[in-house]
Amino acid sequence: MRLLATQSHVVHGYVGNKAATFPLQCLGWDVDCCNTVQFSNHTGYGLDNVKGDATTGTQLDQLLMGVFKNFPHEYCALLSGYLPHAEAVRRMGDRYGQYKSANPETLWLMDPVMGDEGQLYVSEDVVPEYKHLVFNPNVGVDIITPNQFELEVLHGSAVTTLQELKETLSVMHEHIPIIVLTSLDARLFQDPHHIYCAASQKDEPPVILKVPLIDSYFTGVGDIFSALLMDRIYRNRADLNLVSCVNDVLNIVQTVLKVTHKFSPRGVSMGSQLMKDSELRLIECRDLYAGNEVIDFTYKTLY
Repeated sequence: MRLLATQSHVVHGYVGNKAATFPLQCLGWDVDCCNTVQFSNHTGYGLDNVKGDATTGTQLDQLLMGVFKNFPHEYCALLSGYLPHAEAVRRMGDRYGQYKSANPETLWLMDPVMGDEGQLYVSEDVVPEYKHLVFNPNVGVDIITPNQFELEVLHGSAVTTLQELKETLSVMHEHIPIIVLTSLDARLFQDPHHIYCAASQKDEPPVILKVPLIDSYFTGVGDIFSALLMDRIYRNRADLNLVSCVNDVLNIVQTVLKVTHKFSPRGVSMGSQLMKDSELRLIECRDLYAGNEVIDFTYKTLY
């Protein structure tokens, strides 16, 4: 199994391609990485403590063009995550779309990384580029993994009730077969002790899952989640039970966070030391990615 991942890279720590690659390799994937930024470390350390550059649109296009020209039928799966600017989204979308057109059996999971908790952390001109990839029937995205804010940005309206969530997902499924919401607004549930997410497949009712909140700071969680989700969906695509796949991935990610939290020294609460001690302990968790715990996080089906 070979996968191409186009997202960020850091020299130190585990976000983007650094968070996705090792767990996938442990599961038997041969992972090719196209880096959209190359930073010394992630931005949680503070912008003054981050060195490196974003890949330009031309550079990204050249990399993807070379890969797909030389290996036109190699990839079982395509993964796309953080892209630093609108041109990068456009170039990635064009190249991935062309590859999907020639290889329709390849699965494409796109994490439309734009922001969270009501705030964009990319330029506003990124939004229409992602909308084009989602709503253009000729692009070929199979799976998206937005958080609730990113879903609202893509759809163009706020989600304030579970009924509105169900209706929004129904509209989005006219274009995307599988949608997994990695986090839902806590105000929908009035529950500060859990994180809620949703698994939604076209022509089936969405299912809400809830996971106990670990009160700490983590980065790269969405990146490892998307990578493991791609693995589970690919392996089970012939008879897909999406909720089971999402539940399995949540079990693994929850365990990784527990291990990371266990290794973090107590009493550290700010600055670069917090960032360093909160980096995901992916090596220590190398035996977990195949799945072992089976806690059922299913909460509610939206009929």
